[in-house]
Amino acid sequence: MTLEQIIDITGEFTHLHELVMIHIEKSGGFAGPDAYFKTVQPLLDLLEVEIRVRCRQSMTQQQMKLVIQDWIDQEIRECRD
Repeated sequence: MTLEQIIDITGEFTHLHELVMIHIEKSGGFAGPDAYFKTVQPLLDLLEVEIRVRCRQSMTQQQMKLVIQDWIDQEIRECRD
């Protein structure tokens, strides 16, 4: 399953988008597609690592959602501190 599919089935796209927007604001705002991807790609890489470490094949969709939700919430808190 791809990261995009996981985000889609867990319904966490809007939540993830919130995190991305916070990072973009902190970096001075939207400065074009290249700057956007330089901001987004590291976040997606970190989320992918979190999923690989914490998620198991036997987990339910709800359990996986909670893992992703918790990670995003933690990242948002760290950005706002």
